[in-house]
Parts: sequence; structure tokens; C-alpha cells
Amino acid sequence: MSTSPGVLVVLGRDETSAAVLRSVKSFTGAGLLSVRERIVAGEPVIDEEMFTNAWFDERADLLLDLLTAWREQGIVFELRESLADADAAALELEMLRDMIEAAQQDEERC
Repeated sequence: MSTSPGVLVVLGRDETSAAVLRSVKSFTGAGLLSVRERIVAGEPVIDEEMFTNAWFDERADLLLDLLTAWREQGIVFELRESLADADAAALELEMLRDMIEAAQQDEERC
């Protein structure tokens, strides 16, 4: 099990439109039926490990773009930060954005 923190995205149980399902599929590669079942069950549709090479290469920016678009469209979602040794804690989009920007700046300095 990884010790890196992760970000979980849980969509509101009514957010099962085709556009939402396709956007999750595009980001995660999961099947549409699987995504819909996770939404209805209140389970995370995105479980992304942060601070990996892929995270810094593109995943962080893609996730921020997706979440920002959802917020602008009024799509209900909840963010949580998960740690290997602790329960997932609530996370605001602005906090996630700040974490990503700070980590990217640290990466650029190295």
C-alpha cells in the first residue's frame, strides 16, 4: 500500500447524467456502468494518488480542470484527502489547488 496521500472524489447520488459519466470515464478509464454504480452507492468515482510522477506530469492539472468545470456546471461533488494510516478528511477545491501549486513549485526548484 502506498504511503502517498490521495484524493477521492465522491459525486452526489443524482449526478448520473451521460456527460458526467463520460467525464469520469475519460479521467479514470472506468466503464460507464461501473461509474454509475459507484455514484449511486455514494462511493468515490476518482481515487487518485497524489505527488507521483504522473501526478506532476499531467494528472493534477487534469483533475483540477475537471473539478473546476463540474463546479461551474453546478455538479455536486465532495473531495476527500486520503492517507494510508488515517481516515479520509474533507478537502476543499481551493485547498487542493493550493496543494498542487505548492508541490509543483517545489518540483520546479529541484
